Amino acid sequence: MNPKQPPAATIPVLGARTPGLGRVRFCEARLPDPALGDWISIPGPAGEEPAQVVVTPQQVVLERLPRPLPAVTRRLTHEEIRRVADLTEQARAALDRALDVVREAGLPVFLTGLRLTLDGATALVSYRGGEEQAGTLTCTLAGALGLPVHAEREGPLEPAAEHLFGGVGRLRTRDDDLDAIVAARFDPPGPETFAPEGLPRIGRRVRTPDGPGIVLSVSTRHWQATVRLDSGTEVTVPIADLGPAGD
Repeated sequence: MNPKQPPAATIPVLGARTPGLGRVRFCEARLPDPALGDWISIPGPAGEEPAQVVVTPQQVVLERLPRPLPAVTRRLTHEEIRRVADLTEQARAALDRALDVVREAGLPVFLTGLRLTLDGATALVSYRGGEEQAGTLTCTLAGALGLPVHAEREGPLEPAAEHLFGGVGRLRTRDDDLDAIVAARFDPPGPETFAPEGLPRIGRRVRTPDGPGIVLSVSTRHWQATVRLDSGTEVTVPIADLGPAGD
């Protein structure tokens, strides 16, 4: 009879959100006892990036990694945590400038976000568009922002992208629901009008104070949506005032 095999060791993996990046990033946890809300440093292609833990290793069970993940080895210091809000404001201003530059240059790309490294020395710009646009985007934005720029392609340019521009997001002020995080990260789009985080989906019908219509674009920075009413008029409405159209 074969001796009983010992259980396979699990690899500690955490999930974290980085201001300026819409998706949850999963990393190998090489620091003791990471907890929800901890601010950590994630190594990246341009340097360290600040991020906040939203999924702990106790909530993820893996015996092997599907692909190499960044290894998190330290928490941010109190001084670094205080700087995150300043970095976020700087990134917002840089994003506004980047959007103007992309429009003026007529680049066929859709900016999905902009964030700064922990030292504030490099801008990381995520976009949708062709791979061949990375070099042009990097050079164009570096000159406009006065910072080195690292471009990250997230996929091809989609038809709806012409109505959208990304944002740096919001700092976390409450515990995130794990089911909502997983649904937003991994579940395929469904018929629901609103995504788990409360944002209306592009192309879905909604109810507004001025009547029903279709969502054209969403501004996460201002927490507003642009809706084309059934009458043909386009209105900008606070997301809190929207609801399912019910028709």
